[in-house]
Amino acid sequence: MNTGRRSAVGKDRVSIRVLLSKQDYETLKEIAELERTDVGTLVRRAVARYFFMPSNSNAVKQLG
Repeated sequence: MNTGRRSAVGKDRVSIRVLLSKQDYETLKEIAELERTDVGTLVRRAVARYFFMPSNSNAVKQLG
């Protein structure tokens, strides 16, 4: 059984820093505690969602 962080997509990896306001960080910390995870995981999830998911994945097409 694999435990821990999942491997990155692709083989080339980079490290980034994210600058947040103190208020945003505290909010993320509260969310992370509710989800039993950490702030880094929330940030990675947000980046993946922004860059790798289609923007209209659940949109209903308007006819007419």
